[in-house]
Amino acid sequence: MTNTQWTPSRGTGLAMLISLICTGFVTLVVNVQIYPARWQYALFYPEKTAERPYTISESIGDPRIGEPFADWMLLCAPILFVGVVLLCLPALRELRVSASDAKMVRRITLLTWTLLVLQAMACVGLVVLSQYRFPHFRDEHMLGSYLFFFSQALVVVCGEFLSRSYAQLGAEGRVLTPRYAAWRRAYVWVPIALGVSYLVFFLGKGHAPEGLRYEVYYIYTGLELLLLSSFLLYVMTFAPDMWRTWRVSRSGAYVSAESSAS
Repeated sequence: MTNTQWTPSRGTGLAMLISLICTGFVTLVVNVQIYPARWQYALFYPEKTAERPYTISESIGDPRIGEPFADWMLLCAPILFVGVVLLCLPALRELRVSASDAKMVRRITLLTWTLLVLQAMACVGLVVLSQYRFPHFRDEHMLGSYLFFFSQALVVVCGEFLSRSYAQLGAEGRVLTPRYAAWRRAYVWVPIALGVSYLVFFLGKGHAPEGLRYEVYYIYTGLELLLLSSFLLYVMTFAPDMWRTWRVSRSGAYVSAESSAS
């Protein structure tokens, strides 16, 4: 293999395909769970929800909603972690084979392991918040909720630094190239903006004027759903890289440095 030609190993390609399946599955299932949970709660308690909209945490307090939700999250959490591991570690392995910038490799290695630790924490938080629910386990649920939200937010931030670091290497990035990093760089502002907005409404909802209380809670609970979706969709912005790597590894064809970096 020369410096201008590269083909990923079949093991790397298979890992990327499994990662694509895992992350896609979790993104679909979590979104399918969180939105109907709110709608079901509104159907079960129309009088309460007429006063103000309720959060996911409050909605899954009803066992009819919370127990199936908990089962799905218990399944999704480890699958998400496996998917992220199978994206990050094979990409790092391919980089170490080809990269000449030792300083950047060390930076990417540190970012990779930091991201994986944060993702593990987020997955633990997802399990805790779904297994321990209102009204009997309020403290445990809130601990899991905070652990998930803050850790997953940091996963997005760390993932963006990682994406930009690979992009700076150009063709040496191999698996994660500048081709898709540019629009990932634009999309990352979506979860950032949603996260800041959600935090503002989270802190300010109790101080809203009585006449605007319902509207404030409506925006707040809507932002909660959109923020959760945006976290997972950021992970899915790596899907084109995963698909490309699997396709090239399967064909056994070389990819030129110019093609990788375009």
